[in-house]
Amino acid sequence: MSGIPISLGFNAMRIILSGSQPRALLKKSLEKCSKCGKRPIDMFFDECLGIKQKKCVTCTSIVSALKFFTFITLKALNTNQEALVKALSVSYWRKGLTSTIKGLAWFGVTKPFVTGAPLFVVWNFTNRCNLRCKHCYQNASSSLPAELTTNEALRVVKELSDADVTSIAFSGGEPLVRQDFFEVAGSARDNGMYVTVASNGTLITRDVAKKLAKTVHYAEISLDGINPRTHDEFRGIPGSWDRAVSAIKYLVEEGVAVGVATTVTKHNISEIQKMVDFVEGLGADYFICFNFIPTGRATKILEDDPTPQEREEILKYLYKRLVFNMLQNKKLKIFTTAPQFARVGLEMKEKIMEEICTINLTAPCVEPVVPTTHYANIPGITPEVAEFIGGCGAGRVYAAISPEGDVQPCVFMPIKLGNLRHEKFEEIWLNSSVLNELRDRKKLKGGCGTCAYKFICGGCRARAYGYFGDYLMPDPGCIRRVYEKPIHTLQLQMRL
Repeated sequence: MSGIPISLGFNAMRIILSGSQPRALLKKSLEKCSKCGKRPIDMFFDECLGIKQKKCVTCTSIVSALKFFTFITLKALNTNQEALVKALSVSYWRKGLTSTIKGLAWFGVTKPFVTGAPLFVVWNFTNRCNLRCKHCYQNASSSLPAELTTNEALRVVKELSDADVTSIAFSGGEPLVRQDFFEVAGSARDNGMYVTVASNGTLITRDVAKKLAKTVHYAEISLDGINPRTHDEFRGIPGSWDRAVSAIKYLVEEGVAVGVATTVTKHNISEIQKMVDFVEGLGADYFICFNFIPTGRATKILEDDPTPQEREEILKYLYKRLVFNMLQNKKLKIFTTAPQFARVGLEMKEKIMEEICTINLTAPCVEPVVPTTHYANIPGITPEVAEFIGGCGAGRVYAAISPEGDVQPCVFMPIKLGNLRHEKFEEIWLNSSVLNELRDRKKLKGGCGTCAYKFICGGCRARAYGYFGDYLMPDPGCIRRVYEKPIHTLQLQMRL
């Protein structure tokens, strides 16, 4: 397999799945067999793990076909059979693989790819919050009168698991203010999903960190500046920075994978480079820069949105720092929710390699910054893989749930697609007209619609919706954008 180019893997998948019969076969593999009592896809995965079982004639033929599809898929994803077996031994990876097969069955090999169930769902578990952040997309303060009850939340967890959702991220408001958080989050973990929590950190004591270590796989703590004053002014409550930093330290001590999230604004953009160093010193696993999205309370601070030039420079810095950290085997990984990051990476990879070579060549008596044998490992994905991943994931690999059970394309895009009290999540995901529009990059308008990177990036659909009231409009924060004028601030505030 190693001698087959990745692009051929994708092309082979497209050709094979262009007909209705192969996709119908894949759909059949996702249906529970009345004779065998299991889905053929589950029987196939069990066999990959060495678990043998009796199968009816129909399931035997379907499993044989799945072996062929899997070969092609592994090549397209640049992996192998050994990696598949390792992944299948972890419940949430197994769900992710099932979701991939489901995506091929329902949508084919699209560009970018659409999974048959979200790889992750962000669940705003409550609207209640103990802070008053200036940029809060949820406009969180007190609990809403119709938030899902504990029993309803447990039912939603089971429904998401049955739909093959890979990961649930509990957010808010502040999710830890709900007394049933650990019960519901524990249920998600027991149902085989990867469980994360996004918190402001102020309620995480050493004892709470110990409980989180037994419940979640990953915790993300918000920190909006290296200067406590910067953070506290942005979050609205004095002392928030100190408690957030303490929470990060407690979680690291307990062995929880920790990410530190920063929303980049003009308010803190000058601190980002120092923030990376600070977060690295805390022992965190990830530093994530969030895009500024004009929704919720953020509509009142539009002047804090970085310019396209400022955003581009930050993305370049983050990618360069990511490269150097990876090549020097540092723990901290760096990411951003700005979909332009993939485009920046593709554009910068060759330049960074030249820069590293220059550093090493001009200092021959000093140990190289990066061993020469590692040059080929500089992170950066091929255009084919980048188009497969596709930048903005709203409605493709990601969805959101409100405290009241409304399904949305994104937490930053408050468009109600249906409510889980009355509709099935899987039906909403597969059939929503809004989601199907978001999945079709050919429908994008303006600069994003004509951009050479529309399948790699696609622009932030939430920013387009926030500024223009139309999720198909261009992202006004991109350096490559066609300069359409955003709607007036007052109009934006009145609409939201």
